[in-house]
Amino acid sequence: MKITERIDKITRERYVSFRHKSGVKVLIAPNGYSTACAVYCSDYGGSDTKFRYNGKIYDTPRGIAHFLEHKLFETEDGGDAFKLFTDNGADSNAFTSQNSTAFNFTSSTADFYRCLEILLDFVHHPHFTDESVDKERGIIAEELKMYEDNPDVRCYYELMKCLYKNCSARYDVGGTLGSINEITPDLLYFCHKVFYSPSNMSLIVSGDIDINRLIKIMDGTVPDIRSHRAETVIPDEPEKVYKRSSVLKMEVSSPLFSFGVKDVPSPDKKVMRRKAAALSILLDMIFGESSEFYCELYEKGLLSGDIETSYSRGDDHAYLSVSGESSKPHTVKRRIIETIEKTIEQGVDDAEFTRCKKVFYANFVYSLQNSQSAAFSYLTFCREGDDMLKYPALLSSINANDAVSYLKQIYNADKCAFTVIKPDNQGG
Repeated sequence: MKITERIDKITRERYVSFRHKSGVKVLIAPNGYSTACAVYCSDYGGSDTKFRYNGKIYDTPRGIAHFLEHKLFETEDGGDAFKLFTDNGADSNAFTSQNSTAFNFTSSTADFYRCLEILLDFVHHPHFTDESVDKERGIIAEELKMYEDNPDVRCYYELMKCLYKNCSARYDVGGTLGSINEITPDLLYFCHKVFYSPSNMSLIVSGDIDINRLIKIMDGTVPDIRSHRAETVIPDEPEKVYKRSSVLKMEVSSPLFSFGVKDVPSPDKKVMRRKAAALSILLDMIFGESSEFYCELYEKGLLSGDIETSYSRGDDHAYLSVSGESSKPHTVKRRIIETIEKTIEQGVDDAEFTRCKKVFYANFVYSLQNSQSAAFSYLTFCREGDDMLKYPALLSSINANDAVSYLKQIYNADKCAFTVIKPDNQGG
């Protein structure tokens, strides 16, 4: 196999990458830390419910990728892979997003190799029974109910339901109480076969580990199975928002709000990465805690605590959002719109944008300062076939005009939505 090495002259960060004979994409970033982290990721997430495989279209229940993530931790003898990691001195976790499922552990360098064997073994050798699936169904049902009672989660998904009519982003990756009842062991085995084939996997390692020893472990644990790659069927989505607004009542002390602007993602991941960086910097500049917007509204008592801004993107969706807490959320909404329109019309100060860009760059560099955060930073780039060490140059190339131009491209009244979660004892 061909091993490629990349070194950045400015940051002095380094990694090697190769495709293992099984088909797994591997990236290893050495560092001087006493711990090592591995992230094993499948390109399979909450949005991949309808897909084409071997010429046939399959429509599976919502939440099955998340269900599978849970069930893979159960070993054939009924044990728990979490305990195996703990017994070997490692912390472990997993998550399912709209487009991927990732399993990870962090350990000492000495314990790393045994933990890697554990990780690769349980991910590729599933064991499901009717009894264990029924038991897990109850656990996940309680998890879904817990999120239903979480105001921040509800506010997020209400915004997604306003922005999107058909896109998978409007649905909880965990599914619904109804959809998880449709999941069976046979379905889990089938989706594992389709989406956990080695060619659909990425292994990211951050730490000072022996590459040859890692390859030997992979040779003995990752099955050499060649299969067709599934193609997710993405539903048509209108450019305009599905609904302009949504209001829910929950047990909160003060109203929560979330304002969103819907974007149309480009299939070019590098174009989207540049747009995401530019808009993230700009949003922090015009709405962050040092902005005129935030200081004015906070002093007037219109904002309580932090305000969160982001430009988020997936394979089939993209949007910008501004979220927070306010006693008068609709007043804040008007000020958000005024600020966006003023930014588009008048532009922003170059020096201030450069300052915010430096903060953004510093946060990126900081993300590489421990094994776990470095591994997750590399993961996104690796999945998209991009080179993370080119990211600093990309950031340097962005200026204020670029960011304002991106904002102008996506902003339109027909693409805006607003969600409020207000106290259930509040009238109106």
